[in-house]
Amino acid sequence: MKKISIALMAIVCSFLLYSCTTDSVAEIEGLYNTQSTEGDDGDPPPPPPPPPPGANDE
Repeated sequence: MKKISIALMAIVCSFLLYSCTTDSVAEIEGLYNTQSTEGDDGDPPPPPPPPPPGANDE
């Protein structure tokens, strides 16, 4: 009887892990497709130019 209950519990658990929704591959791949913003494409913007000489003299 113990073996039957263990087998039944395994079957019930496998049904609980089964997904009834049918997601298309395009929808799933769309979740991981992120749009790059400035600097995210491997080509970062150049640094700002240095201040002119004597700009900080007071």
